Amino acid sequence: MEGGFITNYMKIQFKITNMTCASCALVNEKSLLKAKGVLSAKIDFASGQAAVEYDEKIIGEQKIKEIITKNGYGII
Repeated sequence: MEGGFITNYMKIQFKITNMTCASCALVNEKSLLKAKGVLSAKIDFASGQAAVEYDEKIIGEQKIKEIITKNGYGII
């Protein structure tokens, strides 16, 4: 962080499979938001689309996806 700004800001989008209800999306959002380095997480149940903003110096794309798969969901 330089001068109060995150300089390693990244955004990824991916599709989550095996979600059967809106609560599934909420569980995944909450899990992601608990992870250090995740700045925002939005998951749309209807489309299965996830958008995650994160600081790449703290957490990487692979770890973000592992959080979802550990919850029992797939990723495309």
